[in-house]
Amino acid sequence: MPRDSRCALCGVWLLAAAVSFTADAPAPRAPYDPGQHVTQPTLFAPGVISTDLDESGGVFSPDGRDFYFTLVAPYTTAPRFAMLVVSHFQNSGWEVPQTLSFSGKSFDIAPHLSADGTKLYFASVRPTHQNKVPRLRIWVSERNADTWSEPAPLPAPINQDDNNNLDPALVSDGSLYFASDRNDPAGHLHIFFSRWDGSKFVTPEKLGPEINSEFSEVAPAISPDGKTLVFASSAAPEDPERRRPQDLIAAGKPYPRQDLYISFKRDGHWTPARHLEHGINTFAEEVYPAFSPDGKYLFWGSERSSFEIPTKPLDHAQIDRLWSTPFNGRGNIFFISADVFADSGNAQP
Repeated sequence: MPRDSRCALCGVWLLAAAVSFTADAPAPRAPYDPGQHVTQPTLFAPGVISTDLDESGGVFSPDGRDFYFTLVAPYTTAPRFAMLVVSHFQNSGWEVPQTLSFSGKSFDIAPHLSADGTKLYFASVRPTHQNKVPRLRIWVSERNADTWSEPAPLPAPINQDDNNNLDPALVSDGSLYFASDRNDPAGHLHIFFSRWDGSKFVTPEKLGPEINSEFSEVAPAISPDGKTLVFASSAAPEDPERRRPQDLIAAGKPYPRQDLYISFKRDGHWTPARHLEHGINTFAEEVYPAFSPDGKYLFWGSERSSFEIPTKPLDHAQIDRLWSTPFNGRGNIFFISADVFADSGNAQP
């Protein structure tokens, strides 16, 4: 065979091999993906995102390289303060979080991105031009290149002047799950759904008794395929003895704090919500669940700590060291593989 023909054949073979290798090569993992099955709650980005400060909630950009979450002031007196921050993944690591340009001056919580990453929804007590009453309302900011616009409150029927509306969670088609205390005589929060008709949100509908109870339900998280709903529920604020029977109680002394529940959509209907297992719920508060963009992982905030009462004797130096770690009872971000609680077809309440 002529030399030129042999070289040509070699070139064809090498090109075919390269194409085959490219086709067979696994897709690169998202920055949040550890590349293994996570069956127990695992601290996310310790020392950078999960720190000795109070972190709460969190969602990823569609490519998984930006993580938006809430940094809460470590006190419980009024007025409360919280700001929205973002950490970027660069050079194989998460960078120190930076405050979003429009945040850092009020009580901003519960960030959630639209499916295409161009809109950031969140809840805030910041006043509107029409109403200075400090109610929780849902706001939206739009991305312009690398900056975010000044947020605007969502119009009615989402925000209303006589009730609180918070914890937005967007479906891939633009529809919205959120929490509201509208039409509840006791002022309890419940989960609502508003369909996006292509130009506006339609009148919200309260989800049924499979999800909402006589207590409070907040922080809905919808999976990318729209078939799994995770949310938080807590005891009745006016009477913490009244609560869902599965709720965990700290040291026998109930107080209003949240546990996470899950429901699956079957034939267009939600199954009765069940208390999440696998160590996700603890005697501490579990808050603001969210699915990763690919639906492989569930992320949430937790206030679990190293302290168990009664504890072994601790001196001042030991306490000081524990308080300087993520496990000091303030919020941190945890995650777990979502398939550990996949719908088996026989979910129980």
